Amino acid sequence: MKKLCYGLLASLAELAAAKVPVILNPLDDLPLSFDAIGATLENAARLNKAGVKIAFSFDDPAPHNMRRLRQAAGIAVAHGLPADAALAALTRNPAEIFGVAAANGTLERGRPADLVLWSGDPLEVSTLADCVFIEGQSQSLHSRQTELRDRYLRKLRANAAR
Repeated sequence: MKKLCYGLLASLAELAAAKVPVILNPLDDLPLSFDAIGATLENAARLNKAGVKIAFSFDDPAPHNMRRLRQAAGIAVAHGLPADAALAALTRNPAEIFGVAAANGTLERGRPADLVLWSGDPLEVSTLADCVFIEGQSQSLHSRQTELRDRYLRKLRANAAR
């Protein structure tokens, strides 16, 4: 694999030819440093179109914010990235980049899987998880948040929300 020096601006074709994967935050659109001068919401689409394998991540130190990654992938789709490429950037591509694709990243018969079944397009913010399976076991979607929602929804419907 061709090694690219820090700060060296390589063309997209060079990245693709060298098979250098890129892990990016699809929401980066403001240059925070000279190295990020070309930050734009279209970067994921441009990299994918050039044949560069991409994966999505955030540089946020709070791991709970990773839940927003599918929303960020949806924004990349809104800015030109094909939906199937966005799903790959969330699933298969990270597994391939980190060398664990033999056991992770895709659904195949006989392989363990964690799976979420969505009410609609998983890249849409309004889509909800209908079912969650971890290591083949169905998970309860019941939480403190759903209890609060249900409690106040009943009051709202009874015109007694106060």
